[in-house]
Amino acid sequence: MNIKQILSSLFRNKAPRLPPSATAFTDPLSDSTAYRAPFAADLAEHFAQSERDSKKFLEQYGDFTTFLHRPNFDQFLRKEVLFFRNPSTQHLAFLDNDHWQEKHPFNFPGPFYSGASDSCGTGQCQAPGNVMHDAYCQEYVFRQPTTYFEFLGVVDAAAVEVLDSYSSNGNDRWTYPECKTWWRNRALLLSSLTKEELVEMNSGQAQLYIDYLNGEAEMDLRRYCYFLENGVYPTTATVVLPEL
Repeated sequence: MNIKQILSSLFRNKAPRLPPSATAFTDPLSDSTAYRAPFAADLAEHFAQSERDSKKFLEQYGDFTTFLHRPNFDQFLRKEVLFFRNPSTQHLAFLDNDHWQEKHPFNFPGPFYSGASDSCGTGQCQAPGNVMHDAYCQEYVFRQPTTYFEFLGVVDAAAVEVLDSYSSNGNDRWTYPECKTWWRNRALLLSSLTKEELVEMNSGQAQLYIDYLNGEAEMDLRRYCYFLENGVYPTTATVVLPEL
């Protein structure tokens, strides 16, 4: 699925499904083409700016895997990186809170994860290759960023989330045993991703997570576990990776 297809899917009519104890609602503007079109144009320009910003990040910080996989990533991001991106802008408070105790179980292990979010559906718009929703439109990071462009999208998803539900301290929280436990629940996660309510909420994007879990996810997680155990990310094929 390319960016054009993803953008198209984001603007199909989808009303947030709230838990049974809440009152469901539908955005009266959700069917308005006139409302959706400017939003899509704004997102396209936003992505274009992120692409330009990603080149600046590459020049400043070099290799992305080294940039992302560092024990002090959370402090590095909030104290330095955000100001590098917008040095003259007063930053809103986001990524400042630890949501580990209430993290969504669908979050894929890594530095970024989400807790209890709003149901506005903004995260998927900002980071369509990394953020999805559950059946109640709660956000989670289904794939950790692999490029500066994806990284900026996840940061933007965190910035626009009303309840400040994202954290970037996963490198300080995840452990090798916890990653193994998470992976052993993969079959249950795959089953959940095929449920009609979740598929509809993500406009078909649930297949992205299914394909990832059935493909590259295992090696990505083993590499991440090596990083957690050794403090460095494996960069050669000769490294013996932890088993899951």
